[in-house]
Amino acid sequence: MTYPSPTQIPVTLIAGYLGAGKTTLVNKLLNSKKLPANTAVLVNDFGDINIDEQLIKNDSQVDNVIGLANGCICCSIADDLTAALEQVRASGVERVILECSGVAEPAKARQQCYYPGFYPQACIVLVDAQAHDQRCDDKYVGVLARAQVQQADLLVVTKTALNSQFQLVALQPSVAVEDAGCLDLVLGWQAQDFAPDVHGDEQQPHFAAKTWRITETVSSDAVRAYLLGQPQSLQRVKGYLQTHEGIVEVQQVGRQIEIHARPQLIKGSQELGLVFIGYRGEELPQQAPLF
Repeated sequence: MTYPSPTQIPVTLIAGYLGAGKTTLVNKLLNSKKLPANTAVLVNDFGDINIDEQLIKNDSQVDNVIGLANGCICCSIADDLTAALEQVRASGVERVILECSGVAEPAKARQQCYYPGFYPQACIVLVDAQAHDQRCDDKYVGVLARAQVQQADLLVVTKTALNSQFQLVALQPSVAVEDAGCLDLVLGWQAQDFAPDVHGDEQQPHFAAKTWRITETVSSDAVRAYLLGQPQSLQRVKGYLQTHEGIVEVQQVGRQIEIHARPQLIKGSQELGLVFIGYRGEELPQQAPLF
């Protein structure tokens, strides 16, 4: 067993499938006053508009947020992560929180954190109680959903109120996100083995993202109706839109759609549009004046 040097900067990875609640957990950590002031947050988002980075900037008081866009952290943006780690090391941070893309394998994301001066302290994987069992049985993403759980050091179960009967069958320790002490566990958890762990990906699904940049004013009801009409192969939709009532945040996971007002935002303060995430090879929605 190999242990990190005391001078190395710990990296806590927050992973889990699309829509599991990673950004919400990161914001809870940032606003809990449990983190040192010089904590850096690295946000890996999938798509051209880095929605998760903007959500963290909107909902926390932490300025040192670096958005990593355009794909999975374990492959296409590995060089971007290296540059981000160099940047945060030069700024004198004490620890790093890395929010992984929802389609990333934790084991591969963990290996990228074996960078000079850093070590992966633990990989925390979020499990959506409402959707996890269905995803594990899905012929496309079942392998990835199961792999994310198997590669975790600690599992955090979310959305239990939506499925109170959920039972997580896993060897790793787990905690519900609502439980007292959850944030302390997440921040203090130490992986038992610090040796790099890489799993093959020949069976893993491949994902694609399409970005609609929408600057015109739209109807929230029309947006909801349009999203409900999309095929079940569409895994995730997120973004910001200008409506007649102001800017709203749009989040869709499966058939669950949430549209929230963001009154603190004004037009021009962030990129407007939607990011659609689905399986590579499946047709994603073509942009049209549908709203």
